[in-house]
Amino acid sequence: VDLNVPYHATWTEVNQSEFTTSIAARTVEFKEAFGGICDDIEWLPPLPEKRPEFVKPAKVKKPKQLDMQGWPLKKDLKVATKKLQFNGQELNFVKIPAGKYVMGSVTGAPDEYPQSIVEVEKPFLMSTTEISNQQFSKFMPSHNSKVVDMQWKDHILAGYPANKPEMPVVRVTWKEAMAFTEWLSGETGLEMKLPTEAQWEWAARAGSNQPFFFGETGFEKYANLADQSIGLLAVRGVNPQPVSVKSRTPLNDFVPRDVSFDDGILVPSGTAQLKPNPWGLHDMHGNVAEWTRSSYLPYPYDENDGRNDISDTERKVARGGSWRDRPKTATASYRLMYAPYQKVFNVGFRVIIEFDSEAELETAFQQFADPLTSVADNN
Repeated sequence: VDLNVPYHATWTEVNQSEFTTSIAARTVEFKEAFGGICDDIEWLPPLPEKRPEFVKPAKVKKPKQLDMQGWPLKKDLKVATKKLQFNGQELNFVKIPAGKYVMGSVTGAPDEYPQSIVEVEKPFLMSTTEISNQQFSKFMPSHNSKVVDMQWKDHILAGYPANKPEMPVVRVTWKEAMAFTEWLSGETGLEMKLPTEAQWEWAARAGSNQPFFFGETGFEKYANLADQSIGLLAVRGVNPQPVSVKSRTPLNDFVPRDVSFDDGILVPSGTAQLKPNPWGLHDMHGNVAEWTRSSYLPYPYDENDGRNDISDTERKVARGGSWRDRPKTATASYRLMYAPYQKVFNVGFRVIIEFDSEAELETAFQQFADPLTSVADNN
């Protein structure tokens, strides 16, 4: 009685034959009888007798670009990467310096402006990668990042796996990410947190005032985004395999993409698989979006307006975009918001370590393992 999968919003709009209308009626009857679902999907609201007159919206005037002396940074900082051992796991960190920058954008979405000059008063350590499924499982063994849905029907597989140990953890709520930082603080004796929006954007920009630290090209080198490889979601067969470009249709190939590049990666198959930014951070753009500590409040950004208080009732900000996002929604300033209890299929997180002083940071950093790499000024 499902009329072989609804290709149409309603069936009686397309075919008003007695057969179709009778089957549609039986569908409603069976849903209520056996599923307790009182929902007539064929119902349509009556159309207005007269269309309202078009009212042209007022033109929104975007503010001018905010400038600050010394920004962008004239020279990228050279950083060393060190590793921290916890509970049999290894997590690499880099030192992110203190500094001032212009936060936000006047060329992005409306919630990215007005811009403001923000000071990151203290340096901090940030994990070079997003937390993986394996690392998160030490805290919550029952967690499952599940799969990414393939596009079509009649499969024996649930989809492309997102739950392999080396993959970045997803479908983890903001509350669970915060609980992980508390647990990891206890495991390591260090004050682990999620970054604030200001800390995240400062680290992602790595001294650049552009939407991407690497410029307008080179996405395939630095960011796993929605590009040509998104077409691999379109599959066919009981044992689903990607279909050829010629066989793709709007029914099985509908995710928007930027076809100007191809990073060769569909769903995130790991972390740190592409080049880092000048401060040694991988996947700040793309791969999976990342929870921040901050609540979703309007700009200008104000560190002291309560947005960084630990409230589990306000919507929270995720940053950086994911493998399913095109570049325009994965910039250094683009903001996403979700409820703190939402498990989002393409949102994970990374952690930072905060200290009361730079001297404490240096002391703790020296206790980590020897430097793994030295990130060049212009990698």
